[in-house]
Amino acid sequence: METESISLQEQAPKTAMSGSNLPQQAEDTKPAGHSTAPQDTAANLSPATFSTFFTWRGHGVANLRLVDARMTANSRVFVSVSEFNSDARQNRFIGNAWMSVLNVSPFNGGCLVRVNVGFSQSLNVRLDVLVDPSGI
Repeated sequence: METESISLQEQAPKTAMSGSNLPQQAEDTKPAGHSTAPQDTAANLSPATFSTFFTWRGHGVANLRLVDARMTANSRVFVSVSEFNSDARQNRFIGNAWMSVLNVSPFNGGCLVRVNVGFSQSLNVRLDVLVDPSGI
């Protein structure tokens, strides 16, 4: 399987065509049998923790380079993926396409993210990133 490598810089979203805009369908879930909340609920995040997002348009498997000088090789980086229509800040949704984050690898000045967009046409993708730059 061939993958595509792309560099992304944080940018304002562009107006784009809609993708797999099927009506949202969600199933209710049930608690996993926990009668009380866990005792240790501290987040243990540094005060320098931040979040941001990046946009990309594509499909299939792609290796994306997310550039942000605040990230280091020791940062803890968490990435989620969603589809958006015309405005990445307001129009996110779950359509017919399945999307997944496969791997995340931080480096000094950013991180590499491998995503998979299971759709036959290019879609507007938003990657939400939570970074704890203090790391371990």
